[in-house]
Amino acid sequence: MTISPQRSLAPIFAGILVLGALHAPPVAAAGRTPAAPAVADFTELSGTRAGTCAAPVEPALAPMGTPALRHCAWSQRLEMLYWQDVPANPNTCLPAAAIAWHRLGAGVGAVLRPWSAAWSGQSLLVQTGGMVQAGMVWRQEGGQWSVVLWRWRPSDRIPTRHWQAGHWKNIAGAVRAIDAANPEPSRTPLMTAWLDATNGKPRLLAADSWRWVSDGACLDLRSASLGQAQMHLPHSRDDARLEQRSAMQLLLARRFPGAEWLRNFSLIEPAISGDRTGAKFLAVWREGATVSGQLWIPLRDEGGIVRARISSELPAATGAALQEAARARAVLLERELGKLAHAWEARHE
Repeated sequence: MTISPQRSLAPIFAGILVLGALHAPPVAAAGRTPAAPAVADFTELSGTRAGTCAAPVEPALAPMGTPALRHCAWSQRLEMLYWQDVPANPNTCLPAAAIAWHRLGAGVGAVLRPWSAAWSGQSLLVQTGGMVQAGMVWRQEGGQWSVVLWRWRPSDRIPTRHWQAGHWKNIAGAVRAIDAANPEPSRTPLMTAWLDATNGKPRLLAADSWRWVSDGACLDLRSASLGQAQMHLPHSRDDARLEQRSAMQLLLARRFPGAEWLRNFSLIEPAISGDRTGAKFLAVWREGATVSGQLWIPLRDEGGIVRARISSELPAATGAALQEAARARAVLLERELGKLAHAWEARHE
């Protein structure tokens, strides 16, 4: 049987193609468009094919980094940004989710409640300046933290706005669904004051402490249950005496024999000079590479004492550099304790 040259070469070319496919290098992941999760499925939630965005990314969102996906539609009135993997920040004690949550709030112009260590995700819904924004930070099945933000500027035309609102309801519902498993923690009077004093800063509510970042330093606050001090501390500022403070400082020195006292036990001035607020006291000391400060708030009518201690680890240093860092951190802790005391005055006195 006669076989044509073209027919005889066909199996050879087919084999070459198969071998080439088996040994071809994989396409670089960087060149792929990431698969969007349901909450970032633009076409499904918006009811419109995804288009490009004419304007650059809002400058306030720059700290979030470059989004993996960015789509616009509805005549540029709808925008979606999706950050697939939020990296950890090596210069802070807060987890990646807490930093992303803070940056997202700053990007949309909202002060958010602290991130909770118990959350697997949390959403926000804000409306400012004619813009409605819905965002979410959550942990995906692979363990990475992701962020999505939808931004909508309603149309001026009523029929169009009603149509947009119907789709926005689906978007907001998808974003807010994450909140169902996040009960709000109960707030104590001290927590309420702390929330006021740390407003606008990166924050975290952990199981046994409250953390935040101030002036680049990580601060950790732990509260003690109501109780009596080792000696009587008056609620009235008029009853506060120098000899009482000297005696309390002596007790503290005995309790922490290796401490370097950077601020002895002192009476805090009220936020407004001359205000007849309750007495509040603080002390700041260093032990090794840890600077600590404590606040005492005596309650009225022998109601006990609220105590809060802030601790902060110093950067690695020795000698004069360590001493200088300790003094600067002591000033910071004293200022933060003062803010907490003044927030207590505003809330509870």
